[in-house]
Amino acid sequence: MIAPETTSVFAAFEATAKCYPDRAFLNVLPETAGIYDITVGDMTYAAAMDQVSELQVAVREAGYRSGQRVMLLLENRPAFFLWWLALNGLGLSVVPVNPDLRAAELSYMIEHAEPVLALALPERCAELRAAAAEAGREMPVIATDEPWPLPVTQEAIAAREGAVKMRRRHCFIHRAPLVSPKAVS
Repeated sequence: MIAPETTSVFAAFEATAKCYPDRAFLNVLPETAGIYDITVGDMTYAAAMDQVSELQVAVREAGYRSGQRVMLLLENRPAFFLWWLALNGLGLSVVPVNPDLRAAELSYMIEHAEPVLALALPERCAELRAAAAEAGREMPVIATDEPWPLPVTQEAIAAREGAVKMRRRHCFIHRAPLVSPKAVS
């Protein structure tokens, strides 16, 4: 039972993970694993919580904040749920993207949702970038298995290591992938 004082889906997930860390959170069936080329089997609440926590640290360090919107084009994969929980726990809104949308529909969605970031499957990134350009929206579109540019403040640049490149009013630091593609694909 979810306590009445629970304030978010993430809070309910976190409470459950603390109570039942060894229980299965997600189960990837063989046919699903075959379609998406991901690992078969259970992911425990503890393992999911660890990955969600890592994603939250990266998002927080990147400077994204409560109230912003992030597009997710990750289909019905474990990665979608892990990212969704991480973002929900930080107060960011998720804009789930139907993988069947056409370019014009993606552009319309981007224009009206005004996301600050899109996380997508590698094979869909170029399409999202084109749709964002068509909508006149500058936002990073990042594949979950590639290094991604994290916006940081000018003050934070001095404290960070990495290759920095200037782009308009934002600075970007390139870092390694947040999690193994196999871990959350």
